Amino acid sequence: MLFELLVYPGIIFIILTAVLYSGIMRKIAARMQNRIGPPIYQVFYDIIKLTGKENIRPKQAKPGFTLFPAIALASALIAGILIPVYAPIISFTGDYIAIIYFLLFSSVAVFMSGYASSNNLAVTGAIRGIVLIFAYELSFIISIIVPILAFSLTSIQSFDTWLIAYYPLAALSMFIAMLAKVEIPPFHIPNAHQELVGGYSVEFTGRRLALIELTTIVKTFVLILLMVTLYLGGAQNIFILTIKSLAVLFALTLSRVLFARLRIEQALRFYWIFALIAAIDLIRVL
Repeated sequence: MLFELLVYPGIIFIILTAVLYSGIMRKIAARMQNRIGPPIYQVFYDIIKLTGKENIRPKQAKPGFTLFPAIALASALIAGILIPVYAPIISFTGDYIAIIYFLLFSSVAVFMSGYASSNNLAVTGAIRGIVLIFAYELSFIISIIVPILAFSLTSIQSFDTWLIAYYPLAALSMFIAMLAKVEIPPFHIPNAHQELVGGYSVEFTGRRLALIELTTIVKTFVLILLMVTLYLGGAQNIFILTIKSLAVLFALTLSRVLFARLRIEQALRFYWIFALIAAIDLIRVL
């Protein structure tokens, strides 16, 4: 139990694989854009390098400037532990609600860290992020509830059936919501570099910035695991998990390369439409 929780398929496995997948995403995106791109292991170097950099705290920073990035990463990891990759590590009634909560809390904590820096650009990025949550969260919640209600379950399980064939609208809504949760184009609105420099993370350096970057990386992998578990037939072994998760990663990378950024009001309209689309599968289940 302790080994599964801390090592495999627990915290260490999630962190290391998430960082590796981030490097693979960079490499695939570079190839799609006819670039060589950084080596796959570059993300490991980036995280390690940031942990050795100086931690600079702005004079105007509010309480929570240091705490919120750590809370964000911890929340993403807890959500990952609750997802049954092969078999549940921790399972209890209503654990899917806890997964929704911790993924949401991870996003909120990241944006609150930007607000705590008191930088105008960071605060603007944080506000955009909170507004975006109101846009995509309903679609995301519906997409998780549909499989649970379809099988009258009280806790999340790994489905052998490819539910994407039975509930394609809910599956599509989950994928679209994933893009915004990890700020992949066209939904990288909170950290728009052309407008906000670095968005909510503009004032962060050193270990604090490493925690914020690692939170996004881990959350991406956790959401991929959730997609595989709910809609892509689960994973009976590490080989199947790798194939299916890399397929989802490729789709995320394709979106990152193909699309330009939407404005915040466009994203709101977009996700409310997809919430209605996902609701069609929800009605079918009910």
